[in-house]
Amino acid sequence: MATTTLSEKGQVVIPAELRSQARLRPGDRFDVSLDSAGALVFRPLPRDPLLALRGAFAGPRRLTDDLLAERRQERVRADG
Repeated sequence: MATTTLSEKGQVVIPAELRSQARLRPGDRFDVSLDSAGALVFRPLPRDPLLALRGAFAGPRRLTDDLLAERRQERVRADG
């Protein structure tokens, strides 16, 4: 467990070991909240919000699979 201090400006320094383990870089943004026990929770926000959405709307089936199956059926019909 690491210890840090809140500055007069309201800033908190995250110890280097924890920054390294969490792969944090200068400029990273965080969502800060209180959990039910009253503990502060810092959640890093994605560096690229668009990349973070990749796959978020994926369903159990992929549209690519449906398209390939449809093309196979068309080929079978065309061949005979």
